[in-house]
Amino acid sequence: MLRRLLVLPALVICLIVLTAQGAFAHATVVATSPGDGQTVAAAPHQVSVTFDEPVALQFGALRVFAPSGARVDEGSPTHPTGHADEVAVDVTSGLNQGTYTVAWRVISADSHPVQGAFTFNVGQASASTVNSSTLNPSGSKTVGALYAVARFVAYASFAVLVGAALFVFAWWPKGARTKAVRILLVSAWSGLAVATAGVLLLQGPYGAGFGIGRALDTGVLRTTLSTRLGEALWIRLVLLALAAALLAWLFTRLQDASRRGRMLAAAVGGVLTVGIAATWAFSGHSDTGIQVALALPVDVTHLCAMAVWLGGLTMLAAIVLRRGGQGTPGERAEMVRKFSPVALSCVIVLVGTGTYQSWRQVGSFSALTGTAYGKLLLLKLLGVALLIGLGYLARSWIARHREDRNPGTTDRAAISRLRRSVAGEVSVGICVLALTAALVNAPPARTAQAAAAGPVSASAAFDTGGPGGTGTVQVTVDPAKTGSDTVHLYTLGPTGKQEQVLQVQASFTLASRALGPLPVTLRTAGAGHLIGDASLPLSGTWRLAVTVRTDDVDETTVQIPVAIR
Repeated sequence: MLRRLLVLPALVICLIVLTAQGAFAHATVVATSPGDGQTVAAAPHQVSVTFDEPVALQFGALRVFAPSGARVDEGSPTHPTGHADEVAVDVTSGLNQGTYTVAWRVISADSHPVQGAFTFNVGQASASTVNSSTLNPSGSKTVGALYAVARFVAYASFAVLVGAALFVFAWWPKGARTKAVRILLVSAWSGLAVATAGVLLLQGPYGAGFGIGRALDTGVLRTTLSTRLGEALWIRLVLLALAAALLAWLFTRLQDASRRGRMLAAAVGGVLTVGIAATWAFSGHSDTGIQVALALPVDVTHLCAMAVWLGGLTMLAAIVLRRGGQGTPGERAEMVRKFSPVALSCVIVLVGTGTYQSWRQVGSFSALTGTAYGKLLLLKLLGVALLIGLGYLARSWIARHREDRNPGTTDRAAISRLRRSVAGEVSVGICVLALTAALVNAPPARTAQAAAAGPVSASAAFDTGGPGGTGTVQVTVDPAKTGSDTVHLYTLGPTGKQEQVLQVQASFTLASRALGPLPVTLRTAGAGHLIGDASLPLSGTWRLAVTVRTDDVDETTVQIPVAIR
């Protein structure tokens, strides 16, 4: 039975290796300085990017490229004046005119890399030789696959370790001295320790886009240890070292321990379990977003309930109910009866905490069906529903055999039927754990939907060359998605106030697909404010050409990049 149960995890790991990709876009950019596409008269001394949550600096956190492709940033990126949600870097003095490109790659609060780029112009726009592979390296597929596998193994090992240890402690003390139980618990502890160390070594290359060869780089490891996830991982390793001592006590002294000794061991085990679960909660999605103070204990409770349930089922399927297992069929059936109400309580806790987590991370039906996170969550909910159905079958078995007041009369055929049902629960549970690992690696639906919707704003300075011909054009495109979009254009004077100009014309061009120019018919909505409608058929970075005429002779055209999703 144990060999059969190991087949599904092996298949799941193979699937993870084949489909693993990097996770991006957890933190969202809210502002850049200079603005995306902005034309400035004088070269800035510093460029910065501001996010909607704190981010950790990583290798290549903020780089600035000249039109020729040469780096023009100086020193190391920093958090200005202690603002953890902002990253800034100095640039060299005396920049020539042209288009400069700024690329960032940082670690969001939930431990995943965030990357992107924007451009600004000094004096006027120009051609640029910077390519996308230089700006945002995709990273190693090998690192991504191993990283995903390590996270899955950590979840599965934690569940088996906690649930199996509790089962032995509460309902089968003499099982602590059996070889099969020891192998299962030591394997679970080793799997969690190795997977945790693996994530610690791989987080640096994963976050920075390095290859697998940098996994043992001490400089990369030091950087990882300074992040929130790095701190959580080394704390987990310390807790696992203490858990090893508790396992040794369980193997050698549990059966003969006094009541006081058992109570002390139970308290220590509970603290270690909560502490290890908290290392996931405090370095993942629960520590960001809304209602963090409530989300953290809910996430810890969810993880502990999952571990008790699935770990206990694994103990039943792999050892207690296997053919030739120790004890009579009646004794084994009695252990199932004792575990059943605990399993039901765990299911109730999982449904309650999972419902809250789903609402917090999704927030709307459209996000549930229209984002990768939402679709993964739907699959997980389907798996949980199957688990509940299989659990109901097991409880029905218990109810039927409970009518027989002599537990010794439970036959082997009945035990065999129950074993198959529990093995089915474990198999589905493994799939649910895999989906959980995938959810941890996916942007929350709220974040993904917010990033995929809403207006996009940009600006550019203009100078027609005539008297009073300087100012700024600001544009907002809403919702900045393929199809129909509304364009708001504002003309600002030198003081930053909206000012009416003689004439404004605008058109969109997508050079990469040879589309355009597509003219935008503008109508006046107020002094210095025009509104127009555009139909943009393809996603990509469009160029909005805005021609500003300030008198009968003087005019100029500025190019503003607009990202259409």
